[in-house]
Amino acid sequence: MWWVSGLDCHLILDGHARLTAAIAESVEPPLLHLHRTLRRDDLAARIDEAVDSYEYELARFAELRALHGHTVPDGAATAGPRFARVLRDLHTAKQPNWAWPLPGGKAQWHRTTREVTAGQDWPRI
Repeated sequence: MWWVSGLDCHLILDGHARLTAAIAESVEPPLLHLHRTLRRDDLAARIDEAVDSYEYELARFAELRALHGHTVPDGAATAGPRFARVLRDLHTAKQPNWAWPLPGGKAQWHRTTREVTAGQDWPRI
């Protein structure tokens, strides 16, 4: 299955018959879920931002500890889980799919669909 952000749904790329059979038999089918992730350069930049934010937060807590004593936590318990969540999300979060308009617009779409369906017993567009 491929996540298509513009449709806000999954599309089945392969295994339509197996999926239909599994549903008919009330069996959970094995699925492979594909989605677009961040480009490497974007990922590296966002990781750097996350590290900077984490280090800033630890430094802020260190200043508070210096001012108010050891009753103030060191910040790792607060900033650490957030930092881990941000890093996980950067590697796994869905990104919008890219799409470009078909050159020739609607008229080209109709020509292409007529060519593809020519000789087929499919509804005509």
